[in-house]
Amino acid sequence: MDTPWTLIAQPAGPLRGKRPGRRRPKVGLAVTRGFVLAAVFAAVGCGTPSPTSSPAEQASSSPVGLIAIGHSGLTGESSDPGRPGQDAKENSWATGTTPEVQSVYLRIVALRPETQDNVANSGEGGAVARQLAGQAEDALDEVPAPALAIIQTIDNDIRCDGTDSDHVAEFGSAVDEALQVITQASPKTRVLVVGQMGRPANAAAAIAEDPGSMAGVTGTGVCDFFDPSGTLVPSKLAALTAIIEGYEKEQARVCASYTQCSTDKGAFAAFIDTPATLVSGHLTIAGHTKAADLIWPEVQPLLP
Repeated sequence: MDTPWTLIAQPAGPLRGKRPGRRRPKVGLAVTRGFVLAAVFAAVGCGTPSPTSSPAEQASSSPVGLIAIGHSGLTGESSDPGRPGQDAKENSWATGTTPEVQSVYLRIVALRPETQDNVANSGEGGAVARQLAGQAEDALDEVPAPALAIIQTIDNDIRCDGTDSDHVAEFGSAVDEALQVITQASPKTRVLVVGQMGRPANAAAAIAEDPGSMAGVTGTGVCDFFDPSGTLVPSKLAALTAIIEGYEKEQARVCASYTQCSTDKGAFAAFIDTPATLVSGHLTIAGHTKAADLIWPEVQPLLP
């Protein structure tokens, strides 16, 4: 996320100064995934697949585990008070191992113990949608046939410079490329594409109490919903909300073209920030816990 909102309005380039994600060549990945999958089958007592099976057949025969791709909303950035500005993936609402958070991963392990250790989080701070396909390849190297893949994007693709409507289609193409990578490598994997977490109007009060968050949405820009004097500007809230929902609509359109893909049906849009959940534009441990609680009802129906 690199926010909920603090970096969303900064026109400092699409990566906001972060390094782009790696994009590995696809040549040879299927062989790698085949060897990894053999270990997974042994661990869950299913036996090693027949050597006559192709790697693609092996990867689709028994989906196990979880992968997550996207931006820093997945990485637990700044959630560890002792490491401000750094990832703390152990606190991630999606893949974390911190018992307090009760992440999606830990909840799936409780239902399906074979999921234990079959988890990969390739999320990166500042990541944009065009990095998703490369992240998916990296995650699938670690978990070749996940039962569930989570995609959290949008934030860093929002430009807030008056050109967002011109870039929505290319955003959709990037999401589509990631879905192709996942579904072609592991056809039985279910994919959950989540929406933007919260809405500006519901975040404004909490942001006003967090200087690190407030700074990112104060000014005269398209999405600066606090003016330089610190006064809330309702028209700017409405403008940013419309931009967010435009990207969400495109994301949902692309998702609907894959039988394996589902959206969160607005679960994350209902997230309401509080001072306890927000730190410098990222989620605290309490925020990640709240996110996991919100999304779990949408995850459960997707589990085999």
